[in-house]
Amino acid sequence: MGRFEDVQQFVRDANRISDFGSLRSLLDSTIRDFGFDYYALVHHASVLQGKDDVIRLHDFPQAWAEIIKEEGYFFDDPVHVACQKSAVPFTWTDVPQIISLTSRQRQMLSDASAAGLGGGFTVPIHIPGEYTASCTFSTRLGRDVPAAAFPAAHYIGSFAFEAARRLTQRLAAKTDPRLALLPQPKLTRRQLDCVVLAGRGKSDRDVGQILGISDQTVHQHMEDAKRKYDVATRMQLVVRALFDSQLTFADLVN
Repeated sequence: MGRFEDVQQFVRDANRISDFGSLRSLLDSTIRDFGFDYYALVHHASVLQGKDDVIRLHDFPQAWAEIIKEEGYFFDDPVHVACQKSAVPFTWTDVPQIISLTSRQRQMLSDASAAGLGGGFTVPIHIPGEYTASCTFSTRLGRDVPAAAFPAAHYIGSFAFEAARRLTQRLAAKTDPRLALLPQPKLTRRQLDCVVLAGRGKSDRDVGQILGISDQTVHQHMEDAKRKYDVATRMQLVVRALFDSQLTFADLVN
């Protein structure tokens, strides 16, 4: 569980998909290999807004999907609210430490359990100028959340969202060419060096010592690279660079 090779295979498959049906099938099979039962890949925006770029993919039990719709829970989902406060992944048990739960949000969590949902692990997605989003992996009630799979789930959630994002933009561009994906940015050799080492989990200080530059210079290279890709986090930067083949997973192996 959580094997590096499985993450690599998911990335290769995600980079080749051409429709949302294929993405659903890929997520469905992959999450079960990692010990989860359900997924939800969503923008935190209402489809009622009439936007074609709202991503909403999930395989939650039908009973829970109906409760969310009937009760209007989507708009004050405590997991979504916690995503506004966190740039790093968290478990559902972490939510009360991230936000102060309202009585309605506590009721929502209780209703989720009654509908058969157990625990969950959520990856927040923050991209400047776009809706906040998240990818959540959860289990059936009574099953433990597979903590050993969290690092892999972080990558898989980030890649799944990027795949969905690019599919959405390609579809939108068919009706409005102005919405076409922008040409990929080109990172400099030194920026790539820093991104690779950061992707291996190295701190700015570690990267600086390895490359023989100051940690402030490392930080500047990383910030410049993030600006080129217009992303908020280092994980998103690594994901984009991998998607664009500026990096390979082999580069990230220590």
